[in-house]
Amino acid sequence: MRAVAVGQAELKLFWRNRTALFNSLVLPLLIVPALMAVDADGEPLLVGLVGFVLVMAVYYNLVTTFVARREELVLKRLRVGELTDPEILFGASLPSVVVALGQMALFAVIVGVATDASLPSRPWFLVMGVVGGVVMFVLLAAASSAFTRTVEMAQVTTLPVLVACLIGSGLFFPMSVVPEGVATVLRLLPLTPVLDLVRASWDDGPVLRPLTVLAVWIGLGTYAVRRWFRWDPRR
Repeated sequence: MRAVAVGQAELKLFWRNRTALFNSLVLPLLIVPALMAVDADGEPLLVGLVGFVLVMAVYYNLVTTFVARREELVLKRLRVGELTDPEILFGASLPSVVVALGQMALFAVIVGVATDASLPSRPWFLVMGVVGGVVMFVLLAAASSAFTRTVEMAQVTTLPVLVACLIGSGLFFPMSVVPEGVATVLRLLPLTPVLDLVRASWDDGPVLRPLTVLAVWIGLGTYAVRRWFRWDPRR
C-alpha cells in the first residue's frame, strides 16, 4: 500500500523528533499523578490516559508534522505523484497513530495489573471511542495546520483545542461538580464524547449522544480539511 510507504518514511523522522517522542512517550506518564489525584481507580485512570494520549500524541504531534512537511515541500512533492490526498494524509498520520494505539495498549496492561481493574463489559464502545477519537483528532490536526504558519506557532494555534479538551472534558474534575447548563456545553467539546464512550464500556451510561457528537465532529473535521487544508508553504 502506497500510504504505508509514506508512513514508514515518516516513522524514521518521528523517532528523530525529540519533541514528538516526549509528547508521545514521556508526557502521558508525567500526567498520571494528576489523574490519580482525581480518581485512583483503574477504569477512570485508563479513561484519562486514553484522552491525554489522543490529545498530545495524535492531535498536537500531527499538527506539527503536517506543518513541517508542508513547509519542507514534502506534501507538495507527494501530491504531484500517484498518491491521492487521503493516502498522503493517512501516511503522514500513521506513525503518530500507531504510537498512540501502542501507548493505550501498554497503559491498559499497566493499569490493569497495578489496580486490578476489571475488563470492560461492553468493549465495543471502547473500540468505537478510540477509533472515532483517532479519526477525529487526525482531521482536527490537519485542519489546525492550515492556520499554523510555522512549527513553533503550533504551540499557540493548538492551545484552544488543548485547553478545551483537557479542561472541559472532565479529565481533571468530574462533570457532576459543574452546573448542568455548563456540563451540557462541555459535553459538546471534541474529547468529551470519546471519553463518554470509553466510560460506557465499563458502565451502563448513555451512548447515543456521545456517538452523535463524535459523528458531528468527524463531519466538521472532514469539511474543514477539504475547505482549508494547505498543501503549499505559507511563505
